[in-house]
Amino acid sequence: MGYVARWPASDAEPEHVAHITYCALGQGKRAWRMKPMPSPRPLFDLAAILSRPVASVLVCPDEWSMDAAAMLLPDMVATTTAQDPKSPASTDFGPLAGHPVVLAPTVGREGQAWADMMANLLAKAGVRDVKVLDMAGVAGSMGRELSSSDEWGLADAVDGGLAAEALATLMSTDPELIRFHVDERQKRATEVMLHSDTTPMTEESLSLFRSDATGVYKLVERQESGETIREYVRFCSPLTVVAETRDGDGRNWGRLLCVVDRDNIRKEWAMPMEQLAGDGINYRSELLSMGLTIGSARKAREFLHEFISSERPKEKARCVPRTGWHGRAYVSVNETLRPGQDAQERLLLQTTVPPDHPFRMAGDLAAWQDEIARYAIGNSRLGLALSAAFAAPLLYPLDAEGGGFHLRGGSSTGKSTALAVGGSVWGGGGLNGFLRTWRATSNGLEGVAALHCDALLCLDEMGQVDGREAGAIAYMLANGSGKSRAGRTGEARSSASWRVLFLSSGEVGLADKLADDGRGRRAAAGQEVRIVDIPADAGAGFGLFENLHAFGSADAFARHLKSAAARHYGHASRAFLKVVVERFDDIQQEARFLCDRFVRDHCPEGADGQISRVAARFGLIAAAGEIARDAGILPWPEGEAMRAAGVCFNGWLAQRGGIEPAEERDAIARVRHFIELHGASRFELMGAGLEPHPDMRVTHRAGFRAGDAAKGYEYIVLPEVWKADICTGMDVTFVTKTLAQRGFLRVGSDGKAQTKRRLPGFEGPVRCYVIRSSIMGEASH
Repeated sequence: MGYVARWPASDAEPEHVAHITYCALGQGKRAWRMKPMPSPRPLFDLAAILSRPVASVLVCPDEWSMDAAAMLLPDMVATTTAQDPKSPASTDFGPLAGHPVVLAPTVGREGQAWADMMANLLAKAGVRDVKVLDMAGVAGSMGRELSSSDEWGLADAVDGGLAAEALATLMSTDPELIRFHVDERQKRATEVMLHSDTTPMTEESLSLFRSDATGVYKLVERQESGETIREYVRFCSPLTVVAETRDGDGRNWGRLLCVVDRDNIRKEWAMPMEQLAGDGINYRSELLSMGLTIGSARKAREFLHEFISSERPKEKARCVPRTGWHGRAYVSVNETLRPGQDAQERLLLQTTVPPDHPFRMAGDLAAWQDEIARYAIGNSRLGLALSAAFAAPLLYPLDAEGGGFHLRGGSSTGKSTALAVGGSVWGGGGLNGFLRTWRATSNGLEGVAALHCDALLCLDEMGQVDGREAGAIAYMLANGSGKSRAGRTGEARSSASWRVLFLSSGEVGLADKLADDGRGRRAAAGQEVRIVDIPADAGAGFGLFENLHAFGSADAFARHLKSAAARHYGHASRAFLKVVVERFDDIQQEARFLCDRFVRDHCPEGADGQISRVAARFGLIAAAGEIARDAGILPWPEGEAMRAAGVCFNGWLAQRGGIEPAEERDAIARVRHFIELHGASRFELMGAGLEPHPDMRVTHRAGFRAGDAAKGYEYIVLPEVWKADICTGMDVTFVTKTLAQRGFLRVGSDGKAQTKRRLPGFEGPVRCYVIRSSIMGEASH
């Protein structure tokens, strides 16, 4: 953009600086001139700032300090203003927004005044937090004793022999050497505020609210001896309104609040503004839980309410109601991951209360790989659990449907261990780690599902859920939508939505759980496809495991995995998400290729569409495991994830009993069940040689039984019984068609499913359904 040459005007007055400028003169001309650059003027070395978008920037008072900073702090980008450092307002500080910024003032009053002026200009330019390098501390480390009138800075430190290594050592041992900037007025006020809840008003500031490291204060007026006294009254501990939030439709406005608790830990909460409705007790209780202290007087609560309502921070952010993918950005509870060049505004998860979540981190990735992940090699169920954890964030890139995998088996087979291992990819801590429980209503699990959107959800012990809720939960989790509800005035409210992949465990499967309510209900085909039932026992004699990896017993192996999962968790998902965010298109293409390959290799030819849907979900898991392996996150040999998913898919297919549609199996099973239950009590014997026993009475007759043991019996069902009793709850036409196609239903000469028969007690031929006894032989298969 141009050049500036500056130099001391004379040896007698080195503080006076002369300069000339080479820049645009208008009409396409550029030349040297004795005037400054036109405003807004660029920062020095702007190209370096723009080429390092996440680097810390050290702002110096002049070029001499900037040259010294480049030698002493090479990891930072050093810059200064393009004109007289005492009047930097004409400089464009916009490029520093988004960078961590550190000021390097000289020691003394002039340096403090420059730092205060710079901090104010940077805040106007959108720089969130400004820190300052304590040059007095640097001087002290070099044995220099300075007074407030001394002007001593980085250039003097280099002249005094300070080396980059010595400064780096000093910074590592003194965390206060770089700290948040506090202006001169705040410094003067702090001494009083530390010991008092009020600060006398001065003419220097007329803002309604003031805040510093000691808390937030409001300007109030009171009468004393006929005079109006203005003073600042403290009403809460440090609280900052960092940004205004709203969703993509310009609704759901909120405030990003930052609380600093008594342990000096910063905590953020994107709070919806609707929380300010009413007396505000709900949001105050959440802020208190986060560590905010509020004055006990009623006025303190009113001041807090007014402060949050009236603050207008310069920063704005987009809020979202759930975690997971939003475009190419992934929003988690704690952070938002975006591609490196994405400069759009900040994305935040906004909730009515700070979420209680298990997405915590502990231990480290290398230990997790060594103590947990490598032991999944040769263990198909563990491999499935880990691969499923990485598959959850791939639902969106592949536009895949959600669903779950249910490990079903007896007690102490290792089901919960598999869930603990899979959950360790995403988080843990607390008594139950990352595991949630099935013991909830479908309404209660809506919020849990939204919090686990595009992440893994682990639900332990299906046996604890009410049988009437199990089917509804299966549909709800997989379909990704909660109940539609009405507001107070009857208007439709937005329902919760999510994409979730979940792991489940239990001693019973979904079909068994649905039958718990005593109504004889069966799992619908859609439910069985949404929750894939996998035998937990791997068949190797070690319960869930096939390879104990030199552990003495399956119990010892399980205890080791659970213990390791309680110490190392949360790192693997972050590492995987960073890869997916940065390589979104490549990962999408690779995952699709691997998924399709799995389906081609494992889905039987001629299988029903339900089989291919489940195969595609297993393929997604296999693809995720292979991608995590290629990224160096899973320490597995190539093809291990494919092998584990294939073993589990074959186990599911074997226990399913065939590749035909589940609805056809259910239809046959329903008719067979009725005959098994009522074959003797509700079917009247008919024909020669089939005289009933004198004590046998047929009540609630369903039809007749004809034939003999040699040639086989036929069960003749009356039409209304067929519809109302046998096919109740099912599509009558579908059941009839299925049995006819399988040869279990005798078709009439006219090709219709009903045949005409002369039956005892009826005057003429009656249309009825004739079921062959061969349907009972199907049960053995």
